[in-house]
Order: sequence, then structure tokens, then C-alpha cells
Amino acid sequence: MKTPDVIIKGEENGQGMIVRYKTTKGTTVFGLAMPNVYSQTDWDLGPTWCYLILGKHITLIDTGRRGNYEVFKTLLQSIDLSLTDLDRIVITHCHEDHDGNLAEIMTSARAELCAHPIYRPMISYHPDIYDGALYPDRPGSCRLCEMPDKFAEQCLTYQEQRSLLEIDFLIEDNSSLEDDTLFFIHTPGHTPDSICVILENEVLFPGDSLLPDITPHPSLANAFEVNFQILPEEYRRRNSIYGLMNYIESLNRIAFLPYQPLEATFPGHRLYYDGRFNLIHNPSDRAKEIIQFHMDRCRSILEIAQDRDSTLKEIARQYFPPSLLKGGGESMAIRELTAHTEILEDCEDICWSGADRDLVQATGTTHFMDKLEAYLHSDMSRVNK
Repeated sequence: MKTPDVIIKGEENGQGMIVRYKTTKGTTVFGLAMPNVYSQTDWDLGPTWCYLILGKHITLIDTGRRGNYEVFKTLLQSIDLSLTDLDRIVITHCHEDHDGNLAEIMTSARAELCAHPIYRPMISYHPDIYDGALYPDRPGSCRLCEMPDKFAEQCLTYQEQRSLLEIDFLIEDNSSLEDDTLFFIHTPGHTPDSICVILENEVLFPGDSLLPDITPHPSLANAFEVNFQILPEEYRRRNSIYGLMNYIESLNRIAFLPYQPLEATFPGHRLYYDGRFNLIHNPSDRAKEIIQFHMDRCRSILEIAQDRDSTLKEIARQYFPPSLLKGGGESMAIRELTAHTEILEDCEDICWSGADRDLVQATGTTHFMDKLEAYLHSDMSRVNK
């Protein structure tokens, strides 16, 4: 991937930066780095990157973290655009750092809103459906939220405004907008509604499904049991959208996209970070690297559990560096490990022991290896859903 042109330099972590890329067909793409949450740990994602495609229609991909409406307008003005110039807004997934500011933008933009069909129940409220939800009074995307109450309370207005949105175009898997040569694939796992956008068979916009130098938090397979009643009917039959295993299947799908290596990949985070670009030169290779990363983590969990039966908190403290466990980092680490133990339990490589059934016990097998290695060494037709 060639380095995009820097229009506005921004900060060391990329915040406030604007970059420009031109496709071989002459379509201009702008990247806008919107402010995001920063903590005192190494979980920092950096700013959220939103992208403008100046094709036959002006398409905006994602709207940044909530609370940055004025920042977004200022960035638009920096490239001589305004909200009324937007024709279409595509949301890659339902997290507040990607669809924040959307309600405010839609009031002025008069743009067409495009999202996956699962996005609708994710932004809607379902108070009559409990099914083990931690917060049944919150919208679908937040029914299992583990963020501190102080943080979650800041989302209430954003969630209420978001729930009132009308979706104009439902992005089905393998659908396209031929007038602007945009193609969409459904890549669940990080969230159930995650999508990737491909422009002119040249540029990949993966949202959080594919990131440089970090991997996104996978959702938990258990979320399917909590949310299956709120999902569209075609997604209720079996869990094909939640959990690390489904995320790995999505990574495999990215690895086998046609026209590889795609000329450019513009991720939702870390395009520019620590004073440098982090370019993904080959999305297929990067997808396989992330699969390998999760294989290695599963192996590490088994190695720790083989020494003695351990709680997830104990495993987290052995596996993660202390900087990642500060503040709310420990709960995030445990959530990540839970996504891996779901696979290990399904493969019968671990079981739960102890009076409270909270101890991970290794069974002595590594069946997960066979299951995950298939995504690295076989063609897609053999490992597809």
C-alpha cells in the first residue's frame, strides 16, 4: 500500500489528522481521524478513522466516537465539504466509537443511512426480553456491557438518539452499490453486524475487523443466548455471528477475498499511531497473522492451566503485562480470555472445576489446533461455514 498524502498532520497518535488517497480509477478517499477514549493502560486504540469516498456520490464510512459532532464538522470544513454534501453514510458496526455523532449528523446531512440488518436490533431497546442480559433496559449492543456505570451513563443520550434512526439501505452480505462500485461483506465476530466495504476492487475498509499491529476485542459466543430473540429471524437458527470462532471465520473470509493483495486497506484504528503510518500491505497476510495470534493465545492459556487449575483472573495476571491490567484493564483482559476459553471448552481442551466452577482445568488435549489451523492451511471452501 502506498502511503496516503497528509493533508493535515494532527497529533502524534494521529488524532485530528486528515489524509488523502486516490484510486487507480481516480476516486478520491479522505481519512479523518476523530478523537477516541484514552485510558491509562495499553488498551488505547488511538483515534477512530472515518472515511469519505468522493465518487458519483459522497459516501461517509463511520461517524466517530460520540460527543465529537463539532470536531467532525470542522474536519469536513478543512477539506471544503459540509454536512449537506454527504449523500450516503455507511456504518461498519454498532460500537459508540464508530456510530457516535450519527444522529446529529443525520439531522443536517439528509444522507441515506446504510447498515447491516442486525444493526437495527442492536440500536433498538428490548426491555421485555431478559434472557440473562446484564442490562435488559439498554439497546441490543449494550445488553452485556461491562464498562463501568460511570462510563455507561455517558452513553444514554447517544443511545436514545440512535434508536430513533431510520435505516434507508440494508447491507446484505455480498451486496453492492454499483453506481459507486462499492461491495459489502458481512464479517461478524467483533460485533454481530460488522461489515467490510470494498471500493473498486482496490480499497478495503474493514472497520475493526482488520487492524494493524493490534487485534480487536472479539465478542463472546455466550452473547448469542442473550440476544438471539432480538435478532432477525435468519440469524436465530444457530450462532454464526458472535464469538471468537465466528471472528476467525470472518478473518478467513478476508484472507480469501479476490483481487489480493488489495492495493489499500483503511482500518478503523491505528492507520497512523506513535508518529508513523501502520500500513497493511496485504490484508490476506494480516488476517492470517491475527488468526495465528489467537491460536498462540489459546496455547498459552492451556500452558498456564496445565501447571495448576486457575481462575481467569489468575491467568490474566500471568499472561498480560501489568500495564494492561490497570484500571478497567483487568476486566477487559478477562473478557478477552473468556472468548478463547469458549473455543477451548467447545473443543474439550478445558473443563471447569472448583466449588464455584470458576477454575480452568486443562484436559491434556489440543483439539483446538486442528480446528484453527484449517483456516491457515486450507482453501476457503474447506473451512467455510
